[in-house]
Amino acid sequence: MAKKNKKNSKINQKIRKYFDDDPFDVGIARVSTQTLSELFSFLGIYDIDQNRDMLIKMARMLWSEADSDFRADILNFFAHEGKIYKSTIQKEPNLDRDDKIDTLIDELNVSHEEAVLLHEAFSDVRSKKITIEKMESKLRHIRYNLKKEHIEKKVDGVFDIDDSLEFNASLHYVLYGQSFHKILTLNTKVYDYDYLQDTNEELLIKEISEEKERVVAKKQQEIESFIKNLSDPHPYLTQKEIVSALRATPPKTKVSYPLIKESILSSIISGELGNVEIELHDEELLVRMEQSLKLPHSDKNLPYILELHVELNSLLDDIWKGNKLDFSQVINDSKKEHEEQFLSDLNSLVDECGSYATLLHLTPAALHSKVYDVLLEQLSASLNISPKVARKTVKRFVHSIHDEIAKKQRYELLARTIRDFKNLFPLARDMRRKLTLHIGPTNSGKTYQAMQKLKSADTGYYLAPLRLLALEGFEDLKESGIEASLITGEEQIVSEDATHISSTIEMVNFDVDVDVCVIDEVQMLDDRDRGWAWANAIIGAPAKEIIMTGSPNAKEAIVELAKYLGEELEIIEFERKNPLTLLDSPVSEKDVEESTAIIAFSRKDVLKLKQTFSKYFSVSVVYGNLSPEVRREEARRFRAGETQILVATDAIAMGLNMPIKTILFSKAEKFDGVNDRSLIPSEIHQISGRAGRYGMHENGYVGALSADVLSVIKKNFYKEAKTITIPFKVMANLDHIKLVGSILEEKSLHEILNFFVKNMEFDGPFVATNLDDMLEASILVDSYDLDIATKYHLACAPLTLKSPYIVAAYESYLGALEKKMPISYTTPLLVGSYAQTTDELLRAEDMVKEISLYLWLSYRFGDYFIDANRARASRGVLNKFIENSLQQSQLASRCRMCKAPLPPNSPYGICQACFKKNYTGHGVSRGYRSK
Repeated sequence: MAKKNKKNSKINQKIRKYFDDDPFDVGIARVSTQTLSELFSFLGIYDIDQNRDMLIKMARMLWSEADSDFRADILNFFAHEGKIYKSTIQKEPNLDRDDKIDTLIDELNVSHEEAVLLHEAFSDVRSKKITIEKMESKLRHIRYNLKKEHIEKKVDGVFDIDDSLEFNASLHYVLYGQSFHKILTLNTKVYDYDYLQDTNEELLIKEISEEKERVVAKKQQEIESFIKNLSDPHPYLTQKEIVSALRATPPKTKVSYPLIKESILSSIISGELGNVEIELHDEELLVRMEQSLKLPHSDKNLPYILELHVELNSLLDDIWKGNKLDFSQVINDSKKEHEEQFLSDLNSLVDECGSYATLLHLTPAALHSKVYDVLLEQLSASLNISPKVARKTVKRFVHSIHDEIAKKQRYELLARTIRDFKNLFPLARDMRRKLTLHIGPTNSGKTYQAMQKLKSADTGYYLAPLRLLALEGFEDLKESGIEASLITGEEQIVSEDATHISSTIEMVNFDVDVDVCVIDEVQMLDDRDRGWAWANAIIGAPAKEIIMTGSPNAKEAIVELAKYLGEELEIIEFERKNPLTLLDSPVSEKDVEESTAIIAFSRKDVLKLKQTFSKYFSVSVVYGNLSPEVRREEARRFRAGETQILVATDAIAMGLNMPIKTILFSKAEKFDGVNDRSLIPSEIHQISGRAGRYGMHENGYVGALSADVLSVIKKNFYKEAKTITIPFKVMANLDHIKLVGSILEEKSLHEILNFFVKNMEFDGPFVATNLDDMLEASILVDSYDLDIATKYHLACAPLTLKSPYIVAAYESYLGALEKKMPISYTTPLLVGSYAQTTDELLRAEDMVKEISLYLWLSYRFGDYFIDANRARASRGVLNKFIENSLQQSQLASRCRMCKAPLPPNSPYGICQACFKKNYTGHGVSRGYRSK
């Protein structure tokens, strides 16, 4: 662009040659119509009005708008023509700059000095721009400056920019026995421009000289007053420091008070504010002090250096006058300004970072924390987020969340992949299944009819809630001449010719299709911990007909599940085969009859009741901690008449067929794994239904050992059980876990299970099941270097986490598997043929559980758990030991402090001696010392 303008300028100057030094727009008006017409023809423009005025107007327009090449063509035309179009207007002679200046100076009355200065003033001005008016104006200014310079010499001073006279004066200081003079720079009043210009110079010199004397006298008086008013002693300065400050003050300063050395100022201010840094400037003091700011949505305090800009004159005023120094206002104002600006900038920065992290749905606290992680390391000591720091922070923040964003995207992909839960069972979805529901109370024949249908099918599956019932189902099939296999977590009896399989519900194989599958106790759908197994089985069991048996309160839930699956559902309702009578009054211990089952809800209560009733009867015992073999043997003894009564937990409610005439509740509360609570109607119905088994006792009776318990039983006995409602609990199997792990790129089983529990949403009526125990086990397995499939199987193992004995054995197995070492089973040592105390019995029960765990793992890791046969043999010995123990009339408890035997049926966990020693005045209470 610059080159183009320069070229145009040269063409403009050259064409003036042909127009008598006039510009093109002026000279073109002197060109004839014919020449103008020839010009347009030369330029290739033919279609134009030949009117002279129009030709001139068009020529001017072309020249104005044309580029340098077009202007060059016009110049070439007139150059070729060679004619000069003279102006008829008389022109002034074109003098050069110096000649013109001299000509104009001759018209003015100026001195030689003034003439020289005028030449200097216009030395850079173009000749045409120089006029007599400009020369006269400049001459007045020159004469004004010369006058001021002459006055300055006479009065020994210099006019300041505001036209006051600045001069040096010697001032006298007398203090603390010392006397000295000091040169200070002072100023007179300001003189008006016109006054200085128009007033006689001699008068001005006289007036300014008198003004100087007045100013000096006034300053001397101020100094004497200042010294007189100094505090003695001074609160901030020593006499030596005061004298030094007055001596060292420069002649000219921008403050009204004597300057103080920077080191002394630092000491004074540090005395008021603590450890600070100062920096002295002409008119202010910069104070740097440490402060901190509590960061939003965090418990972090950000340290920073606060800069205080203190007006120096005001500070010196307070110091010299000995006033109390108060920085609170300036600190508060500065803190507020800095922190508000920082928080505003921080808020904008967090908002910008948040816009990149919307997919993560971060809480404000989490978002701020991530921003702080990348911001704080970049901040300088000052509280300032510069544009550069902000850009770097956003860039690093985006980089820091990249993996999380990618993981979240994988989460969404995973959710879409397994959201429709039924599609995770492709074999079942490919079959045209029929669902049949047998509902009715206990002893109504619903399970019997389902088993008959199963026996008549070519192939089939029986899914039981308990290992003991799976074993009974297996034996029932075998007794009916059907070749069958038994598959439970810790025991597998597999026949290659089997057409039917009896298994615990968790062991169902979703890859083996059959004609009929019986799912027993379907109301377990509502179980907090195991309900997922029933939901998975109903949705995914690959059978042409699924027959479910359960209580009436499961009906609506099964209907909803069938709608979701889009499968045919037939409901068959059953009635109880014999009457069940609720007793009007409680039954005392001495009035209990044979064929009675006493119900308690803890192992401790069962064993206490056994000891109580062993005085009158032979007793069988059934509770959950016993192995299935022992429970079965105890039930056999009761069924065979070898024992007269049964003391049991609600474990008998799940399908155990025994000749019970009367059910008596000892309590009406139970611990459900979370809280102690009253029994609900469905539990009372299920347990009560075991009385009066069809073909054994035609009438069944239900009662309680106490009036308060009977009251609760009566209140709920005739109530309908609470309807089971959606959503259903579901759980991922190994294939699902592998899918989750691969999509999330996650090796931690705990993280995968957590994802399933907290993040999975389903299109159907489902929620992720409670996996508390499995999550707790996954923490243990994640501590070892194992693949995800191994971790999953280990976390699914029958693990009693409350038993230190079991957990210790479990961890030893994990360590051996990590090292790929064989795991042998060590036969436990038993003292005697039965337990002497309840603690010994509990230890034996835990030993059986350890064997169950060992056998369960041996079916999944057969190459490492090499002593399955020895473990089974030991289980037989332990079961016999437990059976013998349960047949003893009394089992002693031991004091938890001194281990001494406790009296039979003692309600306390410690003996009388330990109680007196630790909790009464006869001894010192544990945790305190006597004075």
